[in-house]
Amino acid sequence: MPTKWTNWARNQYSNPHKIFRPKSEAEITEIVSLGVAKRLKVRPIGNGHSFSSIGLTDGFLVSLESMNRITNIDREKLQVTVGAGITISDLNRELHKIGFALPNLGDIDTQSLAGAIATGTHGTGIEYNSISSAIIGIRIATGDGTVIEISESRNSELLGPAKVSLGALGIITSVTLQCVPAFSLRILEFTAKLPEIISRFKIEELNADFVEFFWFPHTELAEIKICNKVASANTRTNKLSSFVTDEVIRNFGFSLLNQFWLQFPNSVNRTMNNLIKENVRPERIDASYKVFCSKRRVKFLEMEYSVPREYLFDAFDEVRRFIEGLSFPVTFPVEVRTLCADNIPLSMASERKTGFIAVHLYNRANSKDFFTKIENIMEKFNGRPHWGKLHNLDSTKLAKLYPRWTEFAETRETLDPDGHFTNPYLERVLGY
Repeated sequence: MPTKWTNWARNQYSNPHKIFRPKSEAEITEIVSLGVAKRLKVRPIGNGHSFSSIGLTDGFLVSLESMNRITNIDREKLQVTVGAGITISDLNRELHKIGFALPNLGDIDTQSLAGAIATGTHGTGIEYNSISSAIIGIRIATGDGTVIEISESRNSELLGPAKVSLGALGIITSVTLQCVPAFSLRILEFTAKLPEIISRFKIEELNADFVEFFWFPHTELAEIKICNKVASANTRTNKLSSFVTDEVIRNFGFSLLNQFWLQFPNSVNRTMNNLIKENVRPERIDASYKVFCSKRRVKFLEMEYSVPREYLFDAFDEVRRFIEGLSFPVTFPVEVRTLCADNIPLSMASERKTGFIAVHLYNRANSKDFFTKIENIMEKFNGRPHWGKLHNLDSTKLAKLYPRWTEFAETRETLDPDGHFTNPYLERVLGY
């Protein structure tokens, strides 16, 4: 009897034939073999935090949530091997315990590791790369029942494509990561007029380790976050104050506001301008993962595109003008980040220094036309969509945006020639 699966944002759902929760690599290969025998597609699923339909299937859905532990630690080389289903939040805590950290992180930590790397999840930092760039080894269960070990010394030609795979090459069972010594970050956050924030961003992008900003639609204000590595001990924080700010105001309070704005959309401009003021928050120092990541409990829908760094603010200006001309409110801030180029075939930053623009809407808002118009803007700047977020591009357009597209296609043909791991999303974006 089919069961229902729904993602975190509640905008994607499917009725898989069966959901499996294997606890070992051997169980995964058995599931794949069973799917092949029954002629049912097999799709891996992480923690359901993708907004796109990348994880949907009416065949076998394989949750990796039980494969969630560190299985090997090399303290000398600062390397760890972990089960692919571990969440980023659990991984961060476990790494911190042994004095390790990932070099860079995104701002959400609820995804599974496999899901994050498969979709190219990233943070910010013009001299830094995505989470996938920390991969030095990976094990993938393929459609013929075998498990392939991929690293710089074994099947090395497959390593780049496997780092951002969309779940199209097989089921990732474990990942080996190159870590760095645990480090702290000093974070400065302040809100000011948008031109001042953009000017400061352009300066700090070249001087700070990590910088990003958020423009608040329907206002002239934006918030910037500037983070630098420090050797200092953590600052003391008022736990009650942090709880009030992060949970009561930024999550529970924001949820109530979005419910109110659904009923009274004309009040958004006035409310936003009353609530958001120019200010400077006290600097704080904390473990890197605690500064990088924050909790997002208000459900939203998201589209994010990457553009060549030199086009970032041209694209942002068009997005801003479009939003300002809308007849309905956009209640979530627009996020702007940058990243260094990498050599991963399907990475959003593949072969180019990259700027990112992410737009969000409350998940109960009417979003179809909004995201379509944003996408039209991004296409003018050779934008590449985040694989785990909303977009409508197909393989004919996507192939032109990635200089190493053929390399991934050939790898997929090698590891899954019969399409055991495909679904309608992959058929659209990869061409078969």
